[in-house]
Amino acid sequence: MAYNYILITQVKHKILTISFVFGAMAILFLSLFSPSKAYGQSYSQGEKAKLSIDKKIRSVGDTQYYDNIEASNKTFYENDVIEFQIRIENISTEVVYNINTKDILPKYLSLIFYPGTFDKDQYIVEWNIDKLEAGESKTYLIRAKIKDATKFNALTKQTNKAEACGGGSCDQDYASYFIGKTTVPATGASDIALKTILVISIAATGFYFRKLAREY
Repeated sequence: MAYNYILITQVKHKILTISFVFGAMAILFLSLFSPSKAYGQSYSQGEKAKLSIDKKIRSVGDTQYYDNIEASNKTFYENDVIEFQIRIENISTEVVYNINTKDILPKYLSLIFYPGTFDKDQYIVEWNIDKLEAGESKTYLIRAKIKDATKFNALTKQTNKAEACGGGSCDQDYASYFIGKTTVPATGASDIALKTILVISIAATGFYFRKLAREY
């Protein structure tokens, strides 16, 4: 019995040893070969991207452009002027030719200036870039005035999209901002009321002194 117990124990140790060896070999194999395949996939995807487009926004009068403008920083109203900056860059190592660029705008904007052509039905500004050298970028501006803001019953978030395609590669970017319904500013109403009260007070004071002087 003692001999059989020792024999069974030795067999168990051998099985465990063989399992550990195979497990270590499997881990070593995965650590050596799996990362190289993952790196190859990432590199391949990076090679396909040739263009990068960056769209920013600002209120005319502000010297800085932003990716987005939050309502807490600025709310746009009717007749406010808004400006978009669109930057297209060739991020590849080769020349990219015939780049088609579009900016899709909402119909409540009245355009002031823009590059290329403007489709009034689709409300799309479109232009072509003949070529961009590797690492080269070009920047364009679109300026517009906000009209028909009275249709907005409340504060509304708006998002505009720009896209660029060329050399079998496309990229797009968005800029968002907020439009509020046009109302009479509270400060304006207070100012009118204050002036009215001031005029009435002056007239009443003059009438009192006139009566006092004439003693009737």
